[in-house]
Amino acid sequence: MNRSKCKSSSDVAGTVKKRQEITMETKVKIIERMEQGEKMVDISHSYNMNHSTTGMILKNTDKIMEHVKS
Repeated sequence: MNRSKCKSSSDVAGTVKKRQEITMETKVKIIERMEQGEKMVDISHSYNMNHSTTGMILKNTDKIMEHVKS
């Protein structure tokens, strides 16, 4: 059997999206915007990131804020 990995459409087109490093400052700004009542989807679009990434930042709010304080 031939079990080769399937290439995603971005791999085939040669436009592989590279990972974007998110600084602590950006994470804090995202948390502050959510606390002000802004929608997660709007925040995600403004930083050009997936909504699941924004959700993970919000899930780890305590750890992020603790790191910033130290």
